Amino acid sequence: MKKLLAAGAVLSLVLLAVPVRAGDLSPQLMMSSAWCTFSYNQTTGYSHTSRLVFYRNGTYARSSRGEGYSSGSGGSMTSQSDGQLAGQWRVLGGELYLSEGSGQLEAVRTVLKRNNNGYYVIVADGVEYTQCR
Repeated sequence: MKKLLAAGAVLSLVLLAVPVRAGDLSPQLMMSSAWCTFSYNQTTGYSHTSRLVFYRNGTYARSSRGEGYSSGSGGSMTSQSDGQLAGQWRVLGGELYLSEGSGQLEAVRTVLKRNNNGYYVIVADGVEYTQCR
């Protein structure tokens, strides 16, 4: 029982060291760097990267790339897809709002946290974005 309590105490300290806060964004944070995400599907071999840049004039740009490779008895196949998107953005009350193109701004569910190296991570609608380096 003491070991479990000690492990729980250590876990509590770790959770306190890496705070998670909803609705704690600022325009300065969003413009402090580009924000990147990467995903990889081990089953299909498909990977996807995305990079967002937020500008002072209230616009943003997102570039993305998806790549895939598969092989089998019929041969092999590679695929690649690139995308670009731009729109408007605002931070109101610590929450992020985005639009595609000149459309209406819509709230994005966000959580702000820090990774083990102390860099910010934004979880936006369930997708983790880290500061691009």
